[in-house]
Amino acid sequence: MTARIGKKPVIVLDVCGVLVDIDLKAWVATLSKRLGKELNAASASLLHKLIFPVQTGEKSLDDIIPAVNGCLGVSIAPEEWRDLCCSIFKREVAGMNEMLAQLKNDFFLVALTNIMEVHWTFLLKTYEILKIIDAYVTSYREGVAKPNPEIYQAVVDRYCDGRLPYFHTDDTPEYVEVARRMGWRSEVFNSASQFKREVLKSHSVK
Repeated sequence: MTARIGKKPVIVLDVCGVLVDIDLKAWVATLSKRLGKELNAASASLLHKLIFPVQTGEKSLDDIIPAVNGCLGVSIAPEEWRDLCCSIFKREVAGMNEMLAQLKNDFFLVALTNIMEVHWTFLLKTYEILKIIDAYVTSYREGVAKPNPEIYQAVVDRYCDGRLPYFHTDDTPEYVEVARRMGWRSEVFNSASQFKREVLKSHSVK
């Protein structure tokens, strides 16, 4: 998946929240139960800081587990942490599998996502919708994460023949704003039906 097939216009999609649903509240509740105490805002913020280098490939999940355990005052084994991390994913986003299958004949589909390797490995093994995607640009492989414009530019350079994507969607408004500043036509994702309306505004799908 290193070269664009033909001259199809490119649609760029986030993965988490656009292709696969995540449930942060349920994950926090599960983790809090495992900890025997509620995960507070300060601990959650520190976890985010510890995880970021994993998303950009600077460290592995195993590398940060001692620091995470220390932060939370627990001793959770790496295998259990991997299971806990992947429990954030719940199901494919309703209607998107069918929608992308329809669009695939007319568009080249690129996933652009901030993600750590353990999550990505799990997603590829678990969700059929990712098999519809033509190419992937992942933060842990690129060494850079959204909202850094470099990861957006990687999509253009690699798959768009120097042009801009036809359409981009992400469930995070901040990431949509970066795409817009780069000249992309980008909208915050709400649902498969809204996604279809946006894509079809100026393109007739066969």
